[in-house]
Amino acid sequence: MGVVEETRQVLQDFLAPELREIRGILSAIDKRLDSQDKRLDTIEDANRVRFESIIQRLETIQQSFSFDKRISAIEADKRQSV
Repeated sequence: MGVVEETRQVLQDFLAPELREIRGILSAIDKRLDSQDKRLDTIEDANRVRFESIIQRLETIQQSFSFDKRISAIEADKRQSV
């Protein structure tokens, strides 16, 4: 057997199975990362809905404390009392 053939045999006997195992491990990691990515997307969507709800509530509160409305109400009361 020549040196090239011996080297090829070593590669086939040792490295090829190791590379297949590494490829399998990487594939499992890739699947897990995809699963986590989907989970994070779901959480992000839920948080976006909550955030929008909070913004709407704050806008409602802001409108209820609007100075324009309060001033108009005070002026209306002032006119009624005159």
